[in-house]
Amino acid sequence: MADGDYIASVDIGSSKVVVLIADRLDDGLLEVVGHAKEVSKGVIRGEIVDVDALVSVIEKVANKAGKSCNSEFDSVIVNISDPNLRVFNLTPNKHVDSDLVKKSDVEALMRTAEAQRFKETEQRISSITHHYILDKDSDTEQGVVVKRPIGEQADMLEASVHIVVAAKQRVKNIERSLGLCGFQAQKLVINSMASSEPYLTPAQKDNGICLVDVGAGVVDLSVFKQGRIFYSTAIQVGAEQVTWDIANAFNAPFAEAERLKLEHGQAQVKTLERDMLIGFRQNDDVADYCLSHESLIEVIEESYKALLLSIKKKIQEDENLYRSIKGFVFVGGGVKIEGYADLAFDCLKKRVRVGHVNREVIRLNPNSVSSNENLLAPEYACALGLLLFNDEELGYKEEQLVNKGGIKSAFKNLMSSF
Repeated sequence: MADGDYIASVDIGSSKVVVLIADRLDDGLLEVVGHAKEVSKGVIRGEIVDVDALVSVIEKVANKAGKSCNSEFDSVIVNISDPNLRVFNLTPNKHVDSDLVKKSDVEALMRTAEAQRFKETEQRISSITHHYILDKDSDTEQGVVVKRPIGEQADMLEASVHIVVAAKQRVKNIERSLGLCGFQAQKLVINSMASSEPYLTPAQKDNGICLVDVGAGVVDLSVFKQGRIFYSTAIQVGAEQVTWDIANAFNAPFAEAERLKLEHGQAQVKTLERDMLIGFRQNDDVADYCLSHESLIEVIEESYKALLLSIKKKIQEDENLYRSIKGFVFVGGGVKIEGYADLAFDCLKKRVRVGHVNREVIRLNPNSVSSNENLLAPEYACALGLLLFNDEELGYKEEQLVNKGGIKSAFKNLMSSF
């Protein structure tokens, strides 16, 4: 294991809570060394509705993750989902007082960007500077693009800044839940922005890709163009709705409907080779019942169609935005069903694929992560992406999140409680 600092992420979802711990290797690659997950409690459609219930889950999963790699941590990167989040893409500029760009010039630009006025109920959760432009021509809109402008010669300096704001109450609930566990939210990242990191390459972000994270209770999506994020939103419906539709169609308990979906589900009836009878249990009834495989898939297909069309409708609120999208990449546990990409293509009429983790940026430690835990599967997209979101190229400074040496008092107290 390389020397350095561990990074810890907490993915708070409607169906599960995941904690991943990673080590940054000498070559810059992130290696997942510890993990744990538990069924989520106190979260409905991405919103924390019972802090105490969620705290009990976070404590349990954090304890298991720490034990899995013998590590301690009290600071984490955490996700946030908010259907009312807003995105600002700003381009502040200023005259450079001397021939060379100074730190004070960059700081003045950032103050201008962050002076954007928000609603009293909103809070800024991220500010990302994608790049700077030196001496942009007002006629051609061209200039010299740089990542680090300090020390460069220029008369005018411009920045490309992406700011995300979310509801204060949602932020407070997340911070309070972590605080009661003894953890600090070192950074909050919206789901789809985090999920994009292990799944989208810089070239894909240049070409106009929409990353869609289909969770149990929420769909989060972000549109990337010219290497940066242009649009983000959340829809308070997810793959859990498919399970409820199955339950309602066949009068089955939710858990039984989930079993039918996982064991026998596929996205399109036309791909079914032959029909058969499937045994299942109905509500408050000990008798055995059967349904046809075809009828089950019909319900699943119609439910997923409704979900996909709600995504399309949301994006089409900005007609120019939808036209600019060249394709979709889907991640999240909700896309783990046979034929999903084909159904999505039929509904969206755009290029579609289910995401695959870029193993050039993150990998699993074979000695720490058991072979039966597929942490590179789509349902771990957000948790993996939170680890990667501490990358300097996104506009953040690298920070020491978890000290390998010394026992953190908060974590020590947590460990002693079990």
